[in-house]
Amino acid sequence: MAENLAFQLRNGNKLTACVTIRIRYSDFQTESRQQQIPYTSSDAVLIKTVLNIFEILYSRRVLVRLIGVRYSNLVGGGHQIDLFDDTEEEISLYHSMDDIRIRFGQDAIKRAVAMGSKGIGRTNPFNGLPPVIPAHRRA
Repeated sequence: MAENLAFQLRNGNKLTACVTIRIRYSDFQTESRQQQIPYTSSDAVLIKTVLNIFEILYSRRVLVRLIGVRYSNLVGGGHQIDLFDDTEEEISLYHSMDDIRIRFGQDAIKRAVAMGSKGIGRTNPFNGLPPVIPAHRRA
């Protein structure tokens, strides 16, 4: 989810400075937490931040009903290269992965840890099929 949103940021030429995670449990208790970060659209930074917030936030041993990730404090601009953290190989990897996603679709390439996951938002998370559009709403 975080990787897909990072791609959408880069594709829209945006940077984010705030990451928010929301968890809703099966008893409908909702908890959320956010963290300010330096402006970025880097997969590595955003995924690490999302995982850190999730580890802090997920403390109950109850079934999870919803997990949401939100990037806010958006500004226009391309990826700002960090002199100490970003390598030339990492930058070219992001560009190559984004080119593949643009040409062949968002599910054409993904990280190995996300291989078993189903798409979120554009498909039904239970069976992986596209949502049913009622006949009166079709274009």
